[in-house]
Amino acid sequence: MKNLSRISSSVLLAFSPLSFAATITGTVTDIQGAPIAGAEVKLEGSRRVETTDEAGRYELRDIAVKDVHIHVFSDKFIHGDRDLGVVEQDQVVDFVLAPTSMDNIVVTATALQTSVLESVTPVSVIGAEQLRKIQAPTLGETLKATPGVHSTYFGPVSSSPVIRGNDGPRVKIVQNGLDVSDVSRVGPDHNVAANTSSATQVEVLRGPATLQYGSGAIGGVINVVDKRIPKQVPYALEGEAELRYSGADKGQFAKVDVTAGKGNLAYHFDGFIRETEDVRIPGYASLNPDEDEPKGVLENSAMDSSSYTAGFSYVQDEGYLGFAVEQLDNLYGVPGHEHHHEDEHEEQTEPEADTGTQIDVDMTRYQLAGEWNDLNDTFTNIRFAASYTDYQHAELEGQEIGTVFSNKGSDLRLTANHGGTGAWHGVIGVQYHNADYEALGEEAFTPATDTASYALFMVEQKKVGDFTVELGARFERTEYQAGDTEWELHTEHLETDHDEEHADEAHVFTFDEYRFTSASFSAGVNWEYQQGHGLAVTLSRNERAPSQQELFAGGQHLATQTFEVGLVYDLDDTGEVSESLLGAEEEVSTNIDITLRRFIGEWGYTVSLFYNSAGDYIYQAQTGLFTEAGHEEEAGAEEHGDEEGLPVFYFQQADATIYGAEAELYVDLTPNWRLEAFGDLIRAEIDSQDLPRTPPMRLGASLHYDNEVLSAEFGAVWNDSQKNVAPFESVTSGYTLLNANLQYSVFTDSVEWVMFARADNLTDEDARVHTSFLKEQAPLPGRNFSFGVRAVF
Repeated sequence: MKNLSRISSSVLLAFSPLSFAATITGTVTDIQGAPIAGAEVKLEGSRRVETTDEAGRYELRDIAVKDVHIHVFSDKFIHGDRDLGVVEQDQVVDFVLAPTSMDNIVVTATALQTSVLESVTPVSVIGAEQLRKIQAPTLGETLKATPGVHSTYFGPVSSSPVIRGNDGPRVKIVQNGLDVSDVSRVGPDHNVAANTSSATQVEVLRGPATLQYGSGAIGGVINVVDKRIPKQVPYALEGEAELRYSGADKGQFAKVDVTAGKGNLAYHFDGFIRETEDVRIPGYASLNPDEDEPKGVLENSAMDSSSYTAGFSYVQDEGYLGFAVEQLDNLYGVPGHEHHHEDEHEEQTEPEADTGTQIDVDMTRYQLAGEWNDLNDTFTNIRFAASYTDYQHAELEGQEIGTVFSNKGSDLRLTANHGGTGAWHGVIGVQYHNADYEALGEEAFTPATDTASYALFMVEQKKVGDFTVELGARFERTEYQAGDTEWELHTEHLETDHDEEHADEAHVFTFDEYRFTSASFSAGVNWEYQQGHGLAVTLSRNERAPSQQELFAGGQHLATQTFEVGLVYDLDDTGEVSESLLGAEEEVSTNIDITLRRFIGEWGYTVSLFYNSAGDYIYQAQTGLFTEAGHEEEAGAEEHGDEEGLPVFYFQQADATIYGAEAELYVDLTPNWRLEAFGDLIRAEIDSQDLPRTPPMRLGASLHYDNEVLSAEFGAVWNDSQKNVAPFESVTSGYTLLNANLQYSVFTDSVEWVMFARADNLTDEDARVHTSFLKEQAPLPGRNFSFGVRAVF
């Protein structure tokens, strides 16, 4: 440890300039002159952050940067900025901040880490306190009430976010800016490995975020931020512990999250344990249930998961260097695939239920991060982050292992911030990503694939009066090397008899290396046309390389109950499959985002309009073909001549148009009462036909009460029926969910004890999610009451 301390000190000091020994002091107050306590006063270009005391005072000693710029952060106020230039003697600098009607949180997922109100692109940030109130076992269900965000809902055990109708490979899931490197982008039954139990905030970037995160972020980014690598040494032990119980699934949850430190060393540990049983539902799981299907329960929806993370950092004023390791174990069922049968060899009075498919996840993740500040006259800050993830899950059929998925992923990012160059400042970065993916077993519908991507990106910003101008570009190279694969397709037409079938012989496909070069550009401006009012407009052109599933899928995907055929194959109307001579192209989207904000005083709003014209848009089209039923059964199983096979879905490319709107409204009725409302609408079309699984229109409202010890909330979310459906897709009925929560705090000398209760789906509504592949087999949970206690220290 002493050697590490000496090495880190030498590295940091080598880049540190001489100090001018000047001191800046001042106060931070609101527009009525009242002091603002707890505001963070940051010296840009360094890691110096001071917190104002009860009188709003701060002090920055021994100023060591040559070009002094001070930024003041407070969640409830519009941030303050002051550019002082060269400071060679002590100064007094006071700040007066105007209040906001929405939390003004710094967004770490943006290249320049601007606040929510200063962002050129549409962004939502869910803070730690709100996360604890809405937390669900999956990331998709946790975020599904965020404007523009829906959920793939694969039962309560697996759910990924859908942003503006985009999911799968178009939505990038990152943790502290680095890819989670699981296989959740391959299939909706695969849960996202990132969890929010210890997150300090979750950032949602709506719309293309390809400049910083790559072509896979053409639909948006979810960034889960936590303290697993501490950036500061806390003054004392800090963290929280929680116990929670939920009734609908008899769920038990416990967690601990602590950060401590001494001298220049900071330590972190967090962990959780979650156990649930099959969830209770209002009626039958299936829309058209069998006679022997049980009522009131979603079979095979239990989960048993645990996660433990340990990290430490060496911290100095001008930088830090840290490391963390995480272990995740998760065992959960896959709903929608249970079937009952009579044992042919034994007499039974009741049907016997199969245990169904379960997924057993084992993941180890290593992460390294560091930062250096105030390096020289050109670069003010350098950040790097690297991760290696060893992910594997086995799909268990009873006690037997069916298919094993594994993904070994590496991610490396290096960024450098530069200071004023003709009033421009910005960041330049490089990124490398590698993934070694393999699936072995019956559901290995994609071949083993090695993926590598290399990227260079730059984002520049300039302030001109009330305007903030932002320009950016990214160039990326993506390479796929897939192994040989052998499969066959036996099909029959939807509207023909079973004897008019086509049987294709098994064929071995050998792939060349696929290479894609993607270029993305954006230009945006944020105009604060009067204090607390802003208008942001962003234009972008983004390119996305096809994902491995979109390219190489070839086989039955039992989780979605489909047979998938990728872009590298040619599938004709009779079900004949051959190698495609046309290949695949990058998906190209041209986008415009317009965001109008009001965030001052007792009320505010955010309204976003977006329009996306996508060329060579990649989508799954249902062909009208079905696999012959007997060929999808396991070897040796009985064929059922009357049983319908799996629908055949074919990845294709065509021009698409996607457009819509999102809105949020906040009104402070009194100092303790607040009314909030939100809504979103999206339309997605290809050649005048609707895209499948497009989210329906949605409206929500909630009434909040909050004082020092008690907070309460009652809300309703209405989902319209979705009648704009793709060919062969069914209409989904609308529904309304009523929810409530209550929280009471008791304060001791060092601990805040929070007792809480929550109610979901109060009317026990039978609700089915249109964006889910399992909407006809897995409704949302029924009425659920949960309660618990949390200690914050």
